[in-house]
Amino acid sequence: MKINILYIVVVIFTTTITNAQSKEDSLLHVDDFYQLVKAYHPIARQATLIASRAEFEVMRAKGAFDPKLASKYNNKRFEDKQYYDTWNSYLHLPTRFNLDFKAGYERNDGVFLNPENNVPNTGLYYAGVSVPLGQGLLVNTRNIELKKSRITGMSLENEAKIVLNNLLLDANHTYWLWYEAYEKSRLVSSNLTFITIRYEGIRQAAINGEVAAIDSTEALIQAQQWGNNLKKADLEFVNSQLLLQNFVWSDSLNTGDFFPLMIANNSVESLDIYYDQLVSHPELETIRLKNTMIALDRKLSVEQLKPTIDLNYNFLLSEQNNAREHAFLSNNYKAGVDFSFPLFLRKERAKLKSVNIKQQENELKLSQKLREITNKVNQSYNKCLTLRDMIVEQERMIANYIILLEGERTKFNNGESSIFLINSRENKRIAAEIKLIELQAEYGKTLGKLWWSAGIFGQDLSLTE
Repeated sequence: MKINILYIVVVIFTTTITNAQSKEDSLLHVDDFYQLVKAYHPIARQATLIASRAEFEVMRAKGAFDPKLASKYNNKRFEDKQYYDTWNSYLHLPTRFNLDFKAGYERNDGVFLNPENNVPNTGLYYAGVSVPLGQGLLVNTRNIELKKSRITGMSLENEAKIVLNNLLLDANHTYWLWYEAYEKSRLVSSNLTFITIRYEGIRQAAINGEVAAIDSTEALIQAQQWGNNLKKADLEFVNSQLLLQNFVWSDSLNTGDFFPLMIANNSVESLDIYYDQLVSHPELETIRLKNTMIALDRKLSVEQLKPTIDLNYNFLLSEQNNAREHAFLSNNYKAGVDFSFPLFLRKERAKLKSVNIKQQENELKLSQKLREITNKVNQSYNKCLTLRDMIVEQERMIANYIILLEGERTKFNNGESSIFLINSRENKRIAAEIKLIELQAEYGKTLGKLWWSAGIFGQDLSLTE
């Protein structure tokens, strides 16, 4: 008896076309999935917040150059005597060149006032400048901290890129698990439909006495086996959807409404393209920025080997005097010089040597990290090429399995084969198709790992805002 193969093919083809039309608008490409993760995932939003802290690091350092308004008031009264009443208000203005300007008003009174604090009854105005002639004129803590704050800001941006890079690697892995589970479920389901219809045909033929009853039992076992395989495949697909939901946080989206879309092009870029990406790799850039930070510390340590020589000058003016009598460097001024220099410089020399060692350590760390990342890129790239070739070869194998299966069916229809041999050929063909799905999913995971290794996932941080 000849089983009506044409009828089976028509049923399956019609079902496939109907399902394809209903799912055409629900296909989710991996790149679109990345956009969903960037837009809604809490860790992606956290990466944006980390990057936004950068501007506040610079603002904090600029605070060292903010003008400061201060006022000091002291009063002592005992046994009806005004011992002293002192009041000093001033405006302090630091500058980028480490010149500190100061202008203020001082008014003091009292029976036991310190003679140094005697001022005219109407008070005393003063304005002056403090100039470091030795240590700190150009290289000083305030300027160094400002530069370091900018580097800290860039380090925070790189930290955010690292967070996003790692997040999208996990998302990529989950997407391809979902793809693999979905495609296996779809494949097993479509084959089970075919196997079930064939079993019904053989069973009816056995009832009519056209084939042996044992053939009906063989076909039933095949249907039962793939029925169990479908239950397992469906379970893995449902669980993969739950894993996928961990990366899609939009309340308006349900992963159950979407289906994965296979990459149409399995080609990879030239290896040099990925090498070029290492220039801006966030992990390498973080180490480079630390090098710059250490270089600034070293610059400050070298500066601290110089003696401290601070020149202070204040021009004094009261309301009782004519301003013309108080020209620059006249008799009404207060000036002084502060000098200090440690004789052995042990603290300063030790700090400089420590900074030099840190710089060497960081250079070695950069070399090691560059080697590790380069090797990861090479490994992923080589695996992508191998998987691509394996996918092509697996597709050829499937075509050959189909030829063998069709040949076995022809022999069966001519009475030269058995259901057992057909089932054997069929199982090998389905196993080969499942292997193809696994290779495709593995390729997607490896391509994602290649992007992660090169730091590509974390580059487009702006999309998370």
